[in-house]
Amino acid sequence: MDEKYRWERLTASRLVSPNPVTIGTVIVMAHDSKHGKITLYDGESTNDPQIIEIKTASGESKVINFQPYLRTNRGLYVDFTQDTDEVLIVYDWGKE
Repeated sequence: MDEKYRWERLTASRLVSPNPVTIGTVIVMAHDSKHGKITLYDGESTNDPQIIEIKTASGESKVINFQPYLRTNRGLYVDFTQDTDEVLIVYDWGKE
């Protein structure tokens, strides 16, 4: 498989890809002195299987480098709490 890694900045909950992806890195930035939290789902909505929940310390950013990479089977949806400002995600979206 040809690797086509890209990064994407998210500022709200949304569908990242309707197709399977390979996730390399996730960076979560919390709002002010709050605890940020995101949840990744394997699919197109919060009704799909939950992959992982990531929480930050108060007012901190959290970086997770997946080794080996985190793979989805059906797509990728990212769900935010109101105390998360943004998320940067690096993923392989496969062949065009």
